[in-house]
Amino acid sequence: MSSHKVISRKVWWGLEARNYTEIAQEMPSHDRSLRKWAAIYAVYHLNFMDRHPGECYYDFLEDSKSSKFVFIEFTVPVHILETRDSFGARDTTITKLKKMETEDEIYAFLELNGINPELFVPPWACDYPID
Repeated sequence: MSSHKVISRKVWWGLEARNYTEIAQEMPSHDRSLRKWAAIYAVYHLNFMDRHPGECYYDFLEDSKSSKFVFIEFTVPVHILETRDSFGARDTTITKLKKMETEDEIYAFLELNGINPELFVPPWACDYPID
């Protein structure tokens, strides 16, 4: 019997049911001056057509709007997180970005990149910094 790791069904259902737009996990960082996160966004939940005036999404989401899902891995300097109330896109460094269409595609990508799907949680459960 295979011990294939998966995202918790409760967490995945929360994403699919629109309880949250993304699921995330904090990743180990080899640089103590950086914190690193990985996230999977359900891009198809975002409304790119009927927005409030001035409302915009991060560039990686805008660039992924033709995909169902997007995976992003990024770092943020610890000093930014400790000294500012908020931060912008230029304060982050994207280290991985992958547009995907299916859950199977997500699992294949996570396995290829050595990312444990069992560690994905709702964004508030891992101090995910992007609103």
